[in-house]
Amino acid sequence: AISSISYRKLYASFHADKEFCEMAFGEHFPPREWSDDETRNVIQTRDIARCWKGRGLGDFAVGLRRPEMSTGSSSNDVEILKGEDFEPCLNSTHLDDIIWVGYAGVRDGTTTSIPSREAGDPPLPPWNQMVEIRYGVSPLHWGKGIAKEAAEAVMHWAVKERGVTRFIAETERPNTRSAGALKKLGFTLSGTDYWKEPSELEWERIVQ
Repeated sequence: AISSISYRKLYASFHADKEFCEMAFGEHFPPREWSDDETRNVIQTRDIARCWKGRGLGDFAVGLRRPEMSTGSSSNDVEILKGEDFEPCLNSTHLDDIIWVGYAGVRDGTTTSIPSREAGDPPLPPWNQMVEIRYGVSPLHWGKGIAKEAAEAVMHWAVKERGVTRFIAETERPNTRSAGALKKLGFTLSGTDYWKEPSELEWERIVQ
């Protein structure tokens, strides 16, 4: 979806929106305006190069499916399109016809967001027990269950395709909306301190 200007505009709008940034990042990431080139570069370096090329994990663009794109599932199902299934969407005009609403992804927290270990820190579990779930949905589509459906689909993919056995997440303490969303996804407080941020709570979901 990086080739879709409408998706890049949506991605940039998230990071320019004060309410979204406060909910997603707290005080650690104030809103900022990106040009289209800057947005493309952020996706290319922060997601594709650092996540997809490292562990084969990363963000998936989330869009509302048009009827002619259906692969036979019911309209309430979430589909992950890749490889040959995604070929019909590769035409840029077709991509920009999609109603992009957000993203959902997983990444190896030990090589992306978690700070380096210091002397005296306990060792981290194996990477497949430290996979961070992340997602963002346009405020216009909050309350519709889109984030939950997309996150569930991505986690299912990560378990099946990458052998993930545990997911982790962090939220700002005042952010009850995100905490509630994680609880609906089956996350519980982990009591860990991987991110070393007193303002945050840490969560986990162990694959059964």
